[in-house]
Amino acid sequence: MPNQENIIKPARLSWDDSGNPYSEDYQDIYYAKADALAESSYIFLAANNLAERWQQLSNKNFIIGECGFGGGLNFLNTCKLWCEIFKKNSTNSTLYYLTCDLHPFTKDDLTYLHQKYPELGTYSDALLKIYPPLLSGIHSRDLNFGDKKVVLIFMLGNATEMFEQIYQANGFRVDAWYLDGFSPLLNSNMWDKLLCSALAALSKAETTLSTYSAAGLVKKSLRRNGFTIERKTGFANKRHMLVGKYNPIDQQNNSRQPAWFHIPNINQDDKRAIIIGAGLAGCSTASELAQTGWQVTLIEREPKIANKASGNPKGIVYCKLSNSTDAIANYYLHSFLFAVDHYEQFSKSNDIGWQSCGLVQIAFDEREKKRQIQAINKLSNLSFVRHLNSQEVNKISGVNIDNEGLFFPYSGFLNPRALCNAYTQHNNISCLTNTEALNLNFKNNIWQVEDSSANIVQAPIVIIANSHDASNFQQSRHYPLTKSFGQIDQYPVTELNSSLNCVVCGKGYVLPGSSDSQFIGGITNTDKALATNIRAVAEKNLELVKSMSPSLAKDYGKNVLTKSRTGVRCSSPDYLPLIGPVENKEQCQDIYAGLSRNAKKDFTQMAEHQTGLFINVAHGSHGLSSTPVAAKYLTNLINKSPLPLSNANANCLHPIRYLISNLKKQLL
Repeated sequence: MPNQENIIKPARLSWDDSGNPYSEDYQDIYYAKADALAESSYIFLAANNLAERWQQLSNKNFIIGECGFGGGLNFLNTCKLWCEIFKKNSTNSTLYYLTCDLHPFTKDDLTYLHQKYPELGTYSDALLKIYPPLLSGIHSRDLNFGDKKVVLIFMLGNATEMFEQIYQANGFRVDAWYLDGFSPLLNSNMWDKLLCSALAALSKAETTLSTYSAAGLVKKSLRRNGFTIERKTGFANKRHMLVGKYNPIDQQNNSRQPAWFHIPNINQDDKRAIIIGAGLAGCSTASELAQTGWQVTLIEREPKIANKASGNPKGIVYCKLSNSTDAIANYYLHSFLFAVDHYEQFSKSNDIGWQSCGLVQIAFDEREKKRQIQAINKLSNLSFVRHLNSQEVNKISGVNIDNEGLFFPYSGFLNPRALCNAYTQHNNISCLTNTEALNLNFKNNIWQVEDSSANIVQAPIVIIANSHDASNFQQSRHYPLTKSFGQIDQYPVTELNSSLNCVVCGKGYVLPGSSDSQFIGGITNTDKALATNIRAVAEKNLELVKSMSPSLAKDYGKNVLTKSRTGVRCSSPDYLPLIGPVENKEQCQDIYAGLSRNAKKDFTQMAEHQTGLFINVAHGSHGLSSTPVAAKYLTNLINKSPLPLSNANANCLHPIRYLISNLKKQLL
């Protein structure tokens, strides 16, 4: 049976003669029959005084939190007001819209509902293009309306649990709440003290809220958690609604995660950053920071950016699908979905060679077949992956393959070097190539990066993104980074291989070609001597292709190898990247020394970090799938904005995990 942890059941709806939805799950209406948009404007936009507050933003961001996304009309209406307010005046502000739903609408139901509201067409079209699959967890998606930026953070799951999963003691705080669940009599969980406590934890002084409900249970729960509540005349025939503001009471750290995983408190007005390493990790992070107003200096020791492992002519966007439902498996899924949406949007204005042709993962042996079946059973009814029998594999791929497999229709490939070049075409980014960063020194609250010519570049924020060379710096040399060697081979197009319609991968991979060339690759090993023998590696790559399609491998083998490119990838022992703040190893080792005696010991003291120093490395062979969300995560962490990953996901990537693990294993 499918594992229910990953499965979100869509809303069961019925529709009245006017096209209004009714919840069969909760036996309640979604919108007032009088006028749903007028209701939204009155209860949420006007009651939170958004128009006046936005006119006074002065390029600051604004964060709205919502309980109950439903048909998305509040979101669309809010986007419309946001764009109208800034129609004549450009802004660097971003609207963040955090919303939860346990039983969301399907995309088809949203489309049907939104047809009733042509005035919201621009915003509905944008939402439907990025509407995520109904997979539990956090889905962060960017929407751009000209120069007006909106980030939708759509959390699928129980509202209390989801809000707890994004709370950080040093994290963002919401500016206004929309409490839009079903009636408290029909859905009491949406209004209980646990949820109200989670809302309070994510609020700050003067955070506002509004709700159509005026029930005593709601007032009582909110007041107990520090909200000052008052009644107001309700919409249409409803007598009352509630509005309120948050007045901080003695707030304690409400996070349930271990103390060492908390992010540092960052309040940085000097928006200058240095990124060391101009590969996929560095360039993507530079792009995200630059778009939020940071002046970024990229330091690269090679003559060109993306000159090493990130410089392949082609690269696939691959989903590492797991038969588990833990936080690591969830991270792989969400980073992949984030990446394909990112490339789809980014390629509309940048030539990165993005080809959304789909990808087939071959079940190359019985063990892999069993693993794939277990994985797909835990992800039923999702559009981004489906199981194929061997006949379907042949039909979709266009070549003869004897095995079954998984098909990812939104996956594809692109040109990584072109991507890095596009990332760095921003006025806020300057690149220093032929420059090797040798030393990092923190003096007078500023980082000094010294190069081989004794030149010094300064900034309050430094991000280490130079792959395994991160081990050259004293502050990050304790991380257990590993090297592996891979090779991509180019062959001429033939009648047989030109029929390939999508990416095919197993232990190796094959890409559909252009008019004159095709690419295969996949060897990854730690044998440097073998990696320098291009012909030997090319033969091994052909063997990998043979395990997927003997006829295709035979066809490649008849032709002369056009060229090959070998690269060195950086990975980690658990194959997950290191993304986040760099801890002060000596201080943290002292703070958490007790773990060596009791691995389950609780700690309240947060980790001590190297002020303003972060790392983004070890993406291994999944760089195209993992670097987009990593860049967004680091940027939002630094900007104190809502993060695109849950705490559980982020903890899997946190650099301090190795120090904590070694203490528990008594290795330190």
